[in-house]
Amino acid sequence: MIGMLVRFPPNAMSLCSQKKNKNKNSNENKTWKERRLEGKERRSVLRYPKPKSTPLLIHRRPPPQTQLEALEQVITNLEDSIEKGIRIDPEIYASLLEICYRLQAIRPGIRLHRLIPTSLLRRNFGISSKLLRLYAACGYVDDAHELFDQMYNRDTSAFPWNSLISGYAQRGLYDEAIALYFQMVEEGVEPDLFTFPRVLKVCAGIGSVRVGEEVHRHLVRAGFATDGFVLNALVDMYSKCGDIVKARKIFDKMPHRDLISWNSMLTAYVHHGLEGGAVNIFRQMILEGCEPDSVSISTILTGVSSLCLGVQIHGWVIRRGLDWNLSIANSLMVMYSSHGRLEKACWIFNLMPERDVVSWNSIISAHCKRREALAFLEQMEEAGAEPDKITFVSTLSACAHLVLVKEGERVFALMCEKYKIKPIMEHYGCMVNLYGRAGLIKKAYSIIVDGIGSEAAGPTLWGALLYACFLHGDATIGEIAANRLFDLEPDNEHNFVLLMGIYENAGRLEDMERVRMMMVDRGLDY
Repeated sequence: MIGMLVRFPPNAMSLCSQKKNKNKNSNENKTWKERRLEGKERRSVLRYPKPKSTPLLIHRRPPPQTQLEALEQVITNLEDSIEKGIRIDPEIYASLLEICYRLQAIRPGIRLHRLIPTSLLRRNFGISSKLLRLYAACGYVDDAHELFDQMYNRDTSAFPWNSLISGYAQRGLYDEAIALYFQMVEEGVEPDLFTFPRVLKVCAGIGSVRVGEEVHRHLVRAGFATDGFVLNALVDMYSKCGDIVKARKIFDKMPHRDLISWNSMLTAYVHHGLEGGAVNIFRQMILEGCEPDSVSISTILTGVSSLCLGVQIHGWVIRRGLDWNLSIANSLMVMYSSHGRLEKACWIFNLMPERDVVSWNSIISAHCKRREALAFLEQMEEAGAEPDKITFVSTLSACAHLVLVKEGERVFALMCEKYKIKPIMEHYGCMVNLYGRAGLIKKAYSIIVDGIGSEAAGPTLWGALLYACFLHGDATIGEIAANRLFDLEPDNEHNFVLLMGIYENAGRLEDMERVRMMMVDRGLDY
């Protein structure tokens, strides 16, 4: 059938020819614009329709993970792998512990600790050292020390010793930290570049020049006497231990001084109230080409007692374009308010481009004897800033000074109920002072007994209550307060004088004479 011919009807060819000729004639009669339009329509008919997005396939990208979430997921995967019997490379444990330390992520670190085989932890010094550092840096010093005691080769490197010493220092456990350092010395562990700055910080925390001098001798023998970090730590240590002369002697001999060196010496002079030395260091710093930073300027502003000098520093700050640095602006507010220039402090506060809690506390503290303190507290809440303990001390102090009982009670309740801040001694002191000034002696007494507790209350609270009893003639509670103060401050004659005044005003002359004889027996003058 391959050779079969297809026969068309007799008129088929003529019909096609006629149709072709007809189309040809009609195309010739059309303009080229019409032909172009028809071509576009024809192409649009032949084109496939545009596909629509499938709802199930779009917007299904997983949400971005935080670093902590990603770390948790990796540890979860690691747990699954271990359950399946897969052997984990020790380098994975070491890398994950490093990430935990950088993120200060203690919970993932504890999970990871459970996965590390005990045998591996004991024989692998690197992994155990990194785990110890993580525990110490996150405040788990007991766990860190337990791990430290189990380490076989801890005398081969200063790394675990440094980590544990730093962990104790961060928690303020300076005695444990310095004891660990001397144990390190006894075991013959060679210190490194990071050992002595940490140990000198511990000496500064203890406040012992004798211990500091012994560590100083150690670092000289170890060859670190010219290291910049160590020298800065020495200046800081001696100044905090009260030996400003030796701190300055080391400072003057430093071959190279950086910003930390200058700030350490400047802070030392301010801390000891040596305004002249602080100003001279600040000037010398500028003359030697070391540009003061926000720490330097804030420190010198808090250290000057002269308003004139403070204004000069403010002018220098403006010329440097640093006047709206947050830390500097806060210090300027404190400087002006401490000299009674509240309008200047308010001017700075109102023009600040940004404010933090310190800014609000500074302006409220500046008005701690004025009703404006309450208004600033309201503004602080409206601005979305969260008050802290210091905020409420200043506000309650204003209420006590102005004897605003209802406002004081409202602020105290706001602190406890809304912000969940546990009252400290200063808060209770303000409330005792408030009730005492208002003559509400029983309420003031209940604050001590029911609030902080009689045994926990210090001489400040009992003294405020005794003075209130003297002002309002309450001999009953006045006796209780005075007897407590006689135990707390046996040599403070002011307490005896106040109780004698209470008895004198009440006409109880025999009791007044009895108290006077108590003073004589204790060797106090009256």
